[in-house]
Amino acid sequence: MKEDLQKAIKEALSSGKASAAVILLEKDEELMPKIVTSADDPAIDSLYAGDKRYPMASFVVMLQPVIEGNIAIPVRECDRRMLFELEKHNQIDPDRLVLLGTPCTQEVADACGCDHPFTENGISVAPTLASPAEPLPLPEALQSEDPDEKLAFWMGEFERCIKCYGCRNVCPMCFCNDCALDNLDLVNAASKPPEIPIFHLIRAVDMADRCVDCGMCEAICPAEIPLRHLYRQARQVVKDAFGYEPGVSEEKSPIEMLGEPSELAGMEEGFRTS
Repeated sequence: MKEDLQKAIKEALSSGKASAAVILLEKDEELMPKIVTSADDPAIDSLYAGDKRYPMASFVVMLQPVIEGNIAIPVRECDRRMLFELEKHNQIDPDRLVLLGTPCTQEVADACGCDHPFTENGISVAPTLASPAEPLPLPEALQSEDPDEKLAFWMGEFERCIKCYGCRNVCPMCFCNDCALDNLDLVNAASKPPEIPIFHLIRAVDMADRCVDCGMCEAICPAEIPLRHLYRQARQVVKDAFGYEPGVSEEKSPIEMLGEPSELAGMEEGFRTS
């Protein structure tokens, strides 16, 4: 897998398909992105190609305004779906991206309960490594038909929140210039921990037609709140009501009809604003 990705990046740069490429390096067990512009850059030989994930789509949003030409970027299938959804919201220019599809291992797929752990044939740099995994089992309380029991479960989970905004900041689909979580009419800025359940419900509603189920919000949460279950349930409401699935449906979300089109968040400044 690593050799396949190295070869694809070097080919994209040497052929002129891309003027720059993004690679991931690992230092002190943390991933760091690095931009390379030459196929001879020795950093390519040290790129990371393991199971750890990085919010690559967020990096693309920041990079496109400040790098000329095309950018080669390794993507898992969830990354590709994010970029597809970001295109609908005018956050990226897909014509300037060279996608290098990197398939997930079965271990990653099983841990995510992912039904799409492979990349499209047209962009894949290596053969598929995993089959669709079984969905993650719901906690017993969420299997209940009693709404009071479900509410009690979520209130108990939300009580651990420390309002670090990690879920928002790691999410490539959080690109609004004016975040509802910063709206003082909705969220008390002085409330730490946050007021519950409104803090988490605001974001769940906002993500209902954007979330592609990458799970990074849950992975980064220091309080270990099962955010993936929350956003999956919100996504399901939109799918049941409108037949819309973020990152999969070709058309724009029908919920977009309820408001003004999104602005190009951060594109002029070269970074994503909060």
